[in-house]
Amino acid sequence: MINTNSNTSRQFIYGLLLGVILTLSTNSFRNWLKRKNGDGNKRELNTPQQPIDVISEDIVDGIEGLIGNTPLMRIKSLSDATGCEILGKAEFLNPGGSPKDRVALNMIKEAERKKLVKPNKGCTIFEGTSAKEKYQILEKLGATVEKVKPASIVDKNQFVNLAKRRAEEFGNNKLINEGGSNEATGFFTDQFENLSNYEAHYQGTGPELFRQTNGKIDAIVSGAGKDFFF
Repeated sequence: MINTNSNTSRQFIYGLLLGVILTLSTNSFRNWLKRKNGDGNKRELNTPQQPIDVISEDIVDGIEGLIGNTPLMRIKSLSDATGCEILGKAEFLNPGGSPKDRVALNMIKEAERKKLVKPNKGCTIFEGTSAKEKYQILEKLGATVEKVKPASIVDKNQFVNLAKRRAEEFGNNKLINEGGSNEATGFFTDQFENLSNYEAHYQGTGPELFRQTNGKIDAIVSGAGKDFFF
């Protein structure tokens, strides 16, 4: 006589054990697979990233790349009133808010080209200015500002003359204190006499205006040191 109840119970137990074994095996395999993939991801994360190849003319190199190439805008009120196309050159969009950014950059580049100053050598640039807002900005940027009393241009302590003397003294002191081998120099930009001043506009602003208008310019009205070129 066959005990069917006993066989059924035995089959049930075997099936239960087989299910548990398969479940444990499947979970172990799944965990092993996750660990393997995780290690692979870590290795990928630790792999040095290659530079992104960005191809765009809209990306400039450093803050100096923001100087120049300011837009032209049509002044609607004046253009409509006169029947002429009157455009404004938005020089206030230069980083320093003025076309003088062009001049300053060109003077420094020319000085570097002539080896009058060298980057990362402790060279110092000297210039005189009478504008309060300028020296306040310079102070905030960390520049050393020496305030002097107003004086005639023939006075040796007039701000321009003093800036030139301070540049000469800086270079001489460096040579004396450091045995004559120091490369740090004092450079007086001499903005009023420096040819790099007008060359910044002759080589930059002028061709820029010509390009932006396709050469269709009848007249230019400009104010020295102002924020627009018309």
